[in-house]
Amino acid sequence: MKLNLSKKIIFFLLVMTGFTTVLNAQTVNDALAAFNKGVELSQVDNFDEAIASFKSAIEIFNQVEPENENKPKAEEQILVVLYKKASTQLKEKKYDDCLSSFQSLVDYSTTYNNDKYLKRANGAIPKVYYAKGKEQFDAKKYDEALVALNKSIELDPNYATAYIRKAQVFDETNKPNEFKETIDKAMDVAIQANDAKSEDIAKQLAGNFFLRNGADAMKAKKYDNAVNHFKNLLNYKEGDSEIHYQLAAAYNKLSKWDDAIAAANKSLELFKEQGTTKDARIYFELGNSYVGKEDNAAACDAYKKANKGDYAPQAKYQIETVLKCQ
Repeated sequence: MKLNLSKKIIFFLLVMTGFTTVLNAQTVNDALAAFNKGVELSQVDNFDEAIASFKSAIEIFNQVEPENENKPKAEEQILVVLYKKASTQLKEKKYDDCLSSFQSLVDYSTTYNNDKYLKRANGAIPKVYYAKGKEQFDAKKYDEALVALNKSIELDPNYATAYIRKAQVFDETNKPNEFKETIDKAMDVAIQANDAKSEDIAKQLAGNFFLRNGADAMKAKKYDNAVNHFKNLLNYKEGDSEIHYQLAAAYNKLSKWDDAIAAANKSLELFKEQGTTKDARIYFELGNSYVGKEDNAAACDAYKKANKGDYAPQAKYQIETVLKCQ
């Protein structure tokens, strides 16, 4: 009786072992089928269903064979599909959807300990915020643009292009102080990164901003503002005769004769178009400065040098009628 019972038990165990083996083989096959389905779906850019298939494969592997060599492959495929999905959304300018996909990539990369895709996602997200900010800037939605650009800078403080675009927002909204602070930061970041291209773009943008605002201030007879703009301009365009000429003209309007004389002389020192009559206007401003200082001899000398080209009539009037120069 005992012998028969033992045989039955052994037979039952053998049957169950065989059944379990068959069950496990089927389950692993199901996992592989889900994996292959995910590959097929990803190839036709059916991203969400592909990810769902790979996740299903991982769940099955976890239940029946956690050490199966295909489980890490399924995990990596989720990251591959998410990256492809986010990149597609970026090309389509679906920025919010793209950010959501890259954030999912960050989460899954962290879960699966994949530094490669974690680095890719974290590197891409600031650029997506920049692209979103640029689109809003182009649409003249400046407040929204600043939100996106600030987020880009927050995530990547060394992203010179984002600072440059942010400075353009302040340019368009005519905020000189904010513009200068931001464009200076753009230049600092570009210099530290040896990014000569971004540094040049920042300098050119700053130069155009302060030159334009200085000229506008002169037209509006806001001479103190003009001086400030032109002095700021010197930080970005060194060795420029035109800037010093504009400063001389502004200082003359403010009756700051010594400053005007220094600016005019610096403009002449930097003047590079010898043989032309274009320096006449500089000498004319210099003559005006000396008149203000009541130094008629120096004024006459300057006006005589201005007596050419377009400035000849004005200079001649000063020489012959006003000062009666010898």
